[in-house]
Amino acid sequence: MKVLLLRHAEAEDAPYPETLRPLTSGGRKSVKDLSREIDRSELRVDAIVSSPLTRAVQTAEILLSRLSDSHPVRRVECRVELACDFLPSSFSRSTFLAFLAGSGSDGLVLVGHEPSLLLFASWMAPSRARAGDFAGIRKASGLLFEWTPECEGSFEGRIFSKH
Repeated sequence: MKVLLLRHAEAEDAPYPETLRPLTSGGRKSVKDLSREIDRSELRVDAIVSSPLTRAVQTAEILLSRLSDSHPVRRVECRVELACDFLPSSFSRSTFLAFLAGSGSDGLVLVGHEPSLLLFASWMAPSRARAGDFAGIRKASGLLFEWTPECEGSFEGRIFSKH
């Protein structure tokens, strides 16, 4: 399966509480641009799972609305585990990998936050993480992996908005 670990787009700061920060207009535009880059990639999205924080949900929903019809995904699911930097959760390496294995997806996009996404990347491809391949994920961009439950994931590169 292909897994895209996608960091949310740029969000407003004050006066919003951390969990409710909406995307800026530039953030919304960058997600629209990102959807075109995903359409050009070999990733065929059949599931989008998002952190429940507003900026991640908005990123996921804009992405869903802008992907071409070649992607079979039709809804966004929210999981508190994808916001473990901000909300309490119990996502360990084993539960994360079991979640991936049980997802039933061929093309999964996980929309969340840094540094959680970097931790997930290290769980999928530990040797690449030790090599320093996942130094960071800029907003409205992601790390693409080929992953199976039977072996370590393969890092395929970054997908990002041109904006």
